[in-house]
Amino acid sequence: MPSVPNRRLMVGMSLPLIAATRAWADDHIAFYHETYAEDHDRMTVNTETMQLQLTLSPTIDLTAHAVYDAISGATPTGAPAINQLTMRKPITHEPIPTSQITGYTRLMDSLSGASPVSGSTSHSALPLTDSSDIRRGGDLAVGFTNGPHRLVPQISYSAENDYESLAGSLTYSLELNEKNTILTAGWSHAYDQIVPNDFTYIDSRKTKNTDQFTLGVTQIAGPNTVVSVNGTLGFARGYLNDPYKSVVFNDRPLDANDHVVLLGEKRPSHRDSQSLLLSATQAVTRYDASIDASYRFYHDSYGIIANTFEVEWRQKLGRVAVVSPSLRYYRQTAADFYAIQFPGDPDFDPEHVPSNYSSDYRLSSLETITAGLKANFHLNAKCDLWLGYQRYWMRGLDGKTLQSAYPDANIFTVGLNYAF
Repeated sequence: MPSVPNRRLMVGMSLPLIAATRAWADDHIAFYHETYAEDHDRMTVNTETMQLQLTLSPTIDLTAHAVYDAISGATPTGAPAINQLTMRKPITHEPIPTSQITGYTRLMDSLSGASPVSGSTSHSALPLTDSSDIRRGGDLAVGFTNGPHRLVPQISYSAENDYESLAGSLTYSLELNEKNTILTAGWSHAYDQIVPNDFTYIDSRKTKNTDQFTLGVTQIAGPNTVVSVNGTLGFARGYLNDPYKSVVFNDRPLDANDHVVLLGEKRPSHRDSQSLLLSATQAVTRYDASIDASYRFYHDSYGIIANTFEVEWRQKLGRVAVVSPSLRYYRQTAADFYAIQFPGDPDFDPEHVPSNYSSDYRLSSLETITAGLKANFHLNAKCDLWLGYQRYWMRGLDGKTLQSAYPDANIFTVGLNYAF
């Protein structure tokens, strides 16, 4: 799945298994800032991250992160533009002209009633809703090394107005063949609580549990070549809906103001996934450079099949700089239950309503391209400066979902690492 538009960057939201090896040889403290800004005043996310890595003894090391996200901007509600609608009157099934429709209204849970949707009066415009939030979180990992064995337990927590996550992971690695081969096995579990507010389709806390299991091998294939293979199985259970996303049913009557009434989406209560990641790093000594390339295959029980290709060239410039252009391409099929609107109506025509339904564009057939350029400057024996820019494009492929649903974005990164 594409990661950028989702923007749940906190470690505990979708906990990755921590790397078996350490990022730097020296103890260090690092800070970086990232700004993700979608075009046309869509979502903006400003992320501040602090990292601390310490060697406590020859066999024990510690890594800690603290993360702060500030999110604001507009995002699609899930409803199509009015001129895309095919609405019918209940019982008679007579078509309702789109010229008669004046807007949208959310039908919330029984406690919060209904509320109008802003930005939905233009018949050709995609309905958007404003959103803002603050996320705070962090994680702590302790590495234990004994000869060829390494064990890394990790715990993380994050919280925002509508989401709380507590997660943990355990990764084991074993060095073989005079450290030319590393075997890795890992497990992570995340316990998430989705918190209701005035703009969600829930009136009580919901829970989600996610487990991931990973097996991998990294092999030094020659003096200048490293290859790796990693497989991951994921199992999510519980409330998997996006509580903000709306859907339209063909046969639901308009309200007294000739507004289309929006209801909340319904996804399966489980999601199983499988992925395989192949990667290689090749030193290009002739040019004082190296190249990283990877391919990832993904499949899940939603019916999504995805392929990701990524390549990065790392070019050393003199003694103080490394410049790294990169390119990433991602393509996925749609979830089995994705559409821009659905037949029947849960109240007036329930027998024609599908078991699951969502109009979240992130579940549609789509592709993304990310082109980037990073630079690392070795300022002195202890300090490194990172600068980065990425351009992100997303395009829909189904010919039905409006292209305006899919965001393009600029991503800026700056960071500083101090070794001690």
